[in-house]
Amino acid sequence: MGVYNSIKEELPKQFSIFQIISVLGIDPQQVRKVRNLLKQFHKQGYIKRISKNMYEKIEN
Repeated sequence: MGVYNSIKEELPKQFSIFQIISVLGIDPQQVRKVRNLLKQFHKQGYIKRISKNMYEKIEN
């Protein structure tokens, strides 16, 4: 996934939704867009959800 590949090096192994908002440069009011991106990353097997706002990269 192009978006994920372009930001994966900037994210720590475990990251919060707020960290990914910062990396993407998205306005905090657009949290829904970020949650939708995270859902797609999860479906593609790039990340796993740890808690409501925390995620972890899956190393291949």
